[in-house]
Amino acid sequence: METSTMLKDLRNALTEWIGGHIIVEKKELDDVDKTIMKLEDFTFQHRGEKVDDYTASTLLQLKGEGKVISAEATVPLPHSLFEIPIENISEVNHQTTELMIATERASYHISYNPN
Repeated sequence: METSTMLKDLRNALTEWIGGHIIVEKKELDDVDKTIMKLEDFTFQHRGEKVDDYTASTLLQLKGEGKVISAEATVPLPHSLFEIPIENISEVNHQTTELMIATERASYHISYNPN
């Protein structure tokens, strides 16, 4: 699937989900992070040149109040933002209440709940 088609699928799904709650599960190597948030908005950001391996040039920013859940603690989501680097997006799979995004570095499973 072409990148433009994958981004269109992301935009369509997330537009429908604004106002509801989402759970984002990120898997990178042996690490799994989980974030719960109320999706208030989202944007695609292009920052230009990549400075290093940790900062992405193209991002999907999910905006809203939320919490990061780990084995150690539950803490508020910093800056009410969750960022997904998408410059090397390889797959998007959208079901009614689920969205899967695969990139070169990680995979993201997003579940939607309208409440």
